[in-house]
Amino acid sequence: MKITAATKITLARIVLIFPAVALYCVSQMLDVSQDIYVALTVSAAVLLALVLATDIVDGIVARKTHTVSDLGKFLDPLADKVAIVIMLFLIILFNRGLNCGGKFNSNPLIIAILAGIMTSRELIIGIFRAVAATKKIVLAADIYGKVKTVLLDIAVVALVMAGLHEVIAWIATVAYYAGAFFTVFSGINYMVKNKAVLLEKDEQEKAEEPTLDGKTEPSQTADNEENK
Repeated sequence: MKITAATKITLARIVLIFPAVALYCVSQMLDVSQDIYVALTVSAAVLLALVLATDIVDGIVARKTHTVSDLGKFLDPLADKVAIVIMLFLIILFNRGLNCGGKFNSNPLIIAILAGIMTSRELIIGIFRAVAATKKIVLAADIYGKVKTVLLDIAVVALVMAGLHEVIAWIATVAYYAGAFFTVFSGINYMVKNKAVLLEKDEQEKAEEPTLDGKTEPSQTADNEENK
């Protein structure tokens, strides 16, 4: 199996998740001075931001060099999802700064509940896409999926630094709630738009029957997969 340049970038992104997690855990677990805590936390946030922000880089490299591979298609979304899920669970576990300076004590619980809902959404969409693949249906990309990805990337990086200042915690909270909304909305919209995946064969054929203008209604769409 040949490892392309784009796939090497993706692998590098995955590797960077580990030091980001380690730095964040050390900053939360050890009783260190404020300066060291700030340095460790910011370093973890920078590494995490690098992992998430370079998502577009490996895709550009793959297209420019015409080396799009199945391994790359598998690893690219995996890098983002692994980083987001691991960091969210750690953020909820350590619960530092999530109450926004004591002004929003219910925030940690809401963040945890939304994390569970969003994780469930990813599992449902993953199964939905697997069913589509068995029927050879190519699912179209969704702009709402792209919006939720950007919002959650910003939110999780900010949540890592929530303990540094109340303002950062509020910014992170707003971005997280918006990201959670678009996560659920995009998932529902994605499944409704591609409901043909769940139709039986005879139902699909009926859906493709000619309309009044003589055109057929397509049961599948050709485009890139739903973003993350």
